[in-house]
Amino acid sequence: HFKAQRDLELRFLALPTRDRGWDWTDRRRTCVELQEFLQSKDERTQFDEAVKILQGDIGYINDIEGRPLDGIAFPTNSHLTNHYVGAAQAVFRRAGRGLHDHVNDPSFRGRRPTGSAVATPAFDAGVKKLIHCVGPRITMPNCFELLATTYENAMSAVLHEELTCVTIASISTGNMGVPCDEAAQVALRTIQKFLRANHW
Repeated sequence: HFKAQRDLELRFLALPTRDRGWDWTDRRRTCVELQEFLQSKDERTQFDEAVKILQGDIGYINDIEGRPLDGIAFPTNSHLTNHYVGAAQAVFRRAGRGLHDHVNDPSFRGRRPTGSAVATPAFDAGVKKLIHCVGPRITMPNCFELLATTYENAMSAVLHEELTCVTIASISTGNMGVPCDEAAQVALRTIQKFLRANHW
């Protein structure tokens, strides 16, 4: 955190405390600010261990620092079909014909609302599951809230599918027009909250 005290909404999503050999949670020994600083330090360490920022083609990423991927989350359109551009095109190419047939099957087809994240089989993608993420356009009201919801739903799908190593392509930063810097802040903040709430 970058101020005297942590955001109120994050205080209730704290990770278990680490043993430091002394009771740093005793308010007679340490002030609230020091306690929150130490807790933030622990959370930063856990975040750095759990989250890695990569640059590359999602169509070819197979592992993260030697850990094999078991899931890929990527931005797509509201029908979850291949629109032949960006990360969706790379994932559809990687997954093969089976994914195309699956999303176009009448029993599966349909429009998903903005903010949705839908898990499907991965077919030939070399992972267990694909998570299709319907992000917002920059012109939508509450765009950044919807973007946070999209990441929340993607991470909920990760948890539900019991995935342990997932690559997530940047959502809404291509044709949807969301500036990369602002989208990254939303993504990392949402994932940070997810890690605190679920200890994933």
